Amino acid sequence: MKRLLAAVLLGIASTLAPAQDRPEAGKVDFIEGDVLIEAKGVPNRAAKLDDAVYEGDTVTTFTGAELHLRMADGGYLSLRENTKITLTTYRVNGDDSDSSLIDLAKGALRSVTGWIAKQRAAASSIRTPMVTIGVRGTDHEVVHFEPGDPRGEAGSYDKVNEGRTIMRSKSGTVEVGPNQSARFHPDLRSPRLLPSVPNFFRPARNEQRFVERSRISARTLDLQRSELRARRGVDRQEKKQPQKKTAEKKRFDKKADRKPPEKKQVEKKQVEKKQFEKKQFEKKRFEGKRFEKHK
Repeated sequence: MKRLLAAVLLGIASTLAPAQDRPEAGKVDFIEGDVLIEAKGVPNRAAKLDDAVYEGDTVTTFTGAELHLRMADGGYLSLRENTKITLTTYRVNGDDSDSSLIDLAKGALRSVTGWIAKQRAAASSIRTPMVTIGVRGTDHEVVHFEPGDPRGEAGSYDKVNEGRTIMRSKSGTVEVGPNQSARFHPDLRSPRLLPSVPNFFRPARNEQRFVERSRISARTLDLQRSELRARRGVDRQEKKQPQKKTAEKKRFDKKADRKPPEKKQVEKKQVEKKQFEKKQFEKKRFEGKRFEKHK
């Protein structure tokens, strides 16, 4: 609690920058214990139930804390104690610009992906200081332990509950399937599957609540996306694009009709010349064939 209070007081003197100028990434769906939210140019704040979190926010849970976030694309995040993430990119418009990148600096989280990963898997990933984890409509848990962390051996880990993930480092790639886990550390040549799931992958105190809420949301992802598109008028905008191209073509054709008379005359003569040359060539070829026949 003292660490949280000190961090909040330290941020109060920061220059104010309205949070609503940044895309909303999600809301606090459940909180237990002390959780700090930080962002550049915005005072630090202690997280509260129903608080919004925004693109660029850094969220830190302290000892004994647990936080569930309902993300703007219908996904869910659960942060374990002593965990620090940054919502580096989280843009949800219901179109092809949707993307998410979450940086996990330390600790552990569980992610049930929303419609961004469902619609465009390449646009959704979680990154640690050692690896990037791509998802394919997935329920998975990511852990990053720094050297000396009593919870486990240093490195980045990923465990898949449903779906599949791809763990990538600079030196290699490994695909992780359901009930599998993988680890990477620079001492290893590349990420590798583990023979068994490490013991530190265990349910949090409020895991059942998280699972139930995330599954309810997962069943309505398409509906949630459609409702957002309707509110933002995305369908109307996309419908206007072909109409805009048609209008531009008409304007271009109209401009072509407005060419000066002398220019049109030159173009007409060039066409006539080509047609005449083509006829002459065909005539000579025909006469050549007749000559060969009577020879």
